[in-house]
Amino acid sequence: MSLSNELDKVFLDDLKPLQGVPEQTRLRLLRVVVVGIIGISYLLDAILLFLFTLTDTIYIHVPLYYGLAGLGHVLTFSSLHWSGFSERFENPHMTLWQMVYAICTVVLGLMLAPQISIFFLGHLIVIFTFGALRIRLFELISVWLVTAIAISLAIVFNHNAVPTLIYDELIVSLLVMVSFSLFLLRAIAIGYYGYTMLIRMFNKRRIFENEASHDVLTGIYNRRNLRAILAEQFSLHSRKAIPCSLAMIDVDHFKLINDGFGHVGGDEVLKGLVGLLRHEIRESDKLIRYGGEEFIIIMAATNLSEAEIHLERIRKCVEQFHCEVLPDDFSLTISIGLTEMMEQDQSDDLIGRADSALYTAKRAGRNRTVVQIDNLTEDHKPVFGE
Repeated sequence: MSLSNELDKVFLDDLKPLQGVPEQTRLRLLRVVVVGIIGISYLLDAILLFLFTLTDTIYIHVPLYYGLAGLGHVLTFSSLHWSGFSERFENPHMTLWQMVYAICTVVLGLMLAPQISIFFLGHLIVIFTFGALRIRLFELISVWLVTAIAISLAIVFNHNAVPTLIYDELIVSLLVMVSFSLFLLRAIAIGYYGYTMLIRMFNKRRIFENEASHDVLTGIYNRRNLRAILAEQFSLHSRKAIPCSLAMIDVDHFKLINDGFGHVGGDEVLKGLVGLLRHEIRESDKLIRYGGEEFIIIMAATNLSEAEIHLERIRKCVEQFHCEVLPDDFSLTISIGLTEMMEQDQSDDLIGRADSALYTAKRAGRNRTVVQIDNLTEDHKPVFGE
């Protein structure tokens, strides 16, 4: 997909009134609107040229021909966009061709009214600012080179086309300065448009990155972040001997919840549980949705005994937790497999031990924390009245 299309889609995402319109129609409409804005620019220039005729600086046919050229630009490219013909090009806006057309109009103006050549040369600021947003650097430089040659030839063959800001009549000089100021204003408007598009692209990328690294349902980290987080902890453990514990948590009998209350009910239980876990874990802990109803808590700077105390407190909080979608007599519980980072560990070793401890906890009756160090396990069973 071309950069031009990407920019258009970013812009259209923020236009809520067009949300129900098919994407292809919206893209074509946007291109036509851009051409319409260019048409307004032509109209403004034609009005300024007409004011020059009132001072007897140029002849009346100059704004007429210029206005017709502008109308031709609007009709030609609007038709190509709306018919879908422009979509055959890599750049559906046909920016390069619109630049060529506009530059030809500038050369025409230089030939028709060389006495106000600065008026037409000022258009090049707007044209190249517009083109810089959507065409490649090589194309931009190529157009610049051809334009420089064309303008030079136009001036050479018409000695009266020497650019100047000083005229015998004050009103003519003022008109030239107003025209040039409006060129700069249009260039600023185009530059600001480019800046806002850059900000929108940055925000969209940040949203996409967040969606790629976070679980859509619960908003916590997904497993794509797991190895990156563990790599940081392995580095701290290796360099500074900072301990780290990892717990794998599974919601007990979650299939019964899904079967009894539907997947929507199951999703609500998971969101409620995650809300509880986020409230109970420490700021330094990392909560990750590993998959389905399984979660991982990475506890930095926490040894095994500290982690076990912390997790037992969390497990008891879950026992007391009530989710609105579940009946009052339904007790939500979790099983936990816990292990600690060891020398020579890899990510798979650490996760594997926690998973093995979790499996042991589930086989032993669920609703408990099982600690595993290498091949040894310790089962912390809930005691009645704890």
